Amino acid sequence: MSSLGTMDIFKTLPAAKKTENANCKKCGCAGCMMFAVKLAKNEADIASCPFAPVELVEKLSVSRKVQQETVEIKGSTGVLTVGGEKVMFRHEKTFINPPPLLVELDFEASDFEEKLNRIANFKIENIGEEFTIEGVLLKNSSKNPTGSEKFEEAKAKIEAAGVNFIPQKALEALQNVPDGDFQTTLKSLIEIRHKAIVERNSDFSKPVYLHLADNNVETLCAKASAYICKYASCLVFDTFDEALFTTLYTLRQNIYTDPEMPLQVESKVYEFNNPDENAYVFLTTNFALSYFAVANEISNLHKGSYLVITPSEGMSVLTAWSAQKITAEIASRVVSANSVLHAVKNKKLIIPGLLADLKEELEAALPGWEVIPGTIEAYKIPEFVRRLENPL
Repeated sequence: MSSLGTMDIFKTLPAAKKTENANCKKCGCAGCMMFAVKLAKNEADIASCPFAPVELVEKLSVSRKVQQETVEIKGSTGVLTVGGEKVMFRHEKTFINPPPLLVELDFEASDFEEKLNRIANFKIENIGEEFTIEGVLLKNSSKNPTGSEKFEEAKAKIEAAGVNFIPQKALEALQNVPDGDFQTTLKSLIEIRHKAIVERNSDFSKPVYLHLADNNVETLCAKASAYICKYASCLVFDTFDEALFTTLYTLRQNIYTDPEMPLQVESKVYEFNNPDENAYVFLTTNFALSYFAVANEISNLHKGSYLVITPSEGMSVLTAWSAQKITAEIASRVVSANSVLHAVKNKKLIIPGLLADLKEELEAALPGWEVIPGTIEAYKIPEFVRRLENPL
């Protein structure tokens, strides 16, 4: 059952039915519509309306059940929050808590310390976010169980390496879904999510985790990618591979972003390679992917550059231009407002190739500047700059 909206609630109240108790204000609101609005936002109690139908009371009771519990996994150096999801599909609203990717190590294995060092040194950055392995567990051992001297020694090594140690017991608050036949496992994950989110069945409200024991990196990548999308709350791996986790963190970052809030960077002028008066000046929107694509290329140029970022509500270049979120007026205002650009002598502003139509308007708005339409794809910037410096 989905959450009740304002109109779903209002149509059951006296004002919608046009009875004698319509808009009686006994609930403390100005009328039935305002009461429905507050009920939909969970800001009012249905008990304050003496004329609320039993059917509405029952529907509200069900709709306000916790769909998926929020669970904190406490480690030695940090707390991981899992679950708390409220929708089946990301586009309905957003997914909330990205599933932690944990690694279980065998502390009796000869390569234990080598793997631990690799995990401790693993760090990637993508679209302004930094990712590291979020936790390490230790394999249960009959010879050296939890609390034994060797177990505690291994735990101490994990903590000394600056890695978040997760006790096996911490996963007991989650529901385990066995990683068996892929189709069967995926079907189970979808069914559990449906029962929790849509049916609001409290028997399925626990977040779920999977332990992936497969050692084949390609198989792990395919399975884990599917489980991240549908609908694992936490994944535990026996295998650690840098390429595997780089891929999964990148995928996870894309899935767990708010579709109503595009990834964006601050609108300002960014500096690369200590720019001086002869620096290049580039311009693009504040869409994070646009920024990092351009920044990656100009950071590798042989001399310094400035990158002017316009306030474009996180839209890509073409989308922002279509929506009038990047215009000659907006772009010129950002350039003019940044005093650091006043020291640039060449006064050449390189704009995205998709904005070539803004050239004349921009030059009129920025006296003394030459506006140069650049490339459409960021990867072509180095070649474009070479041709700019050495025209045929």
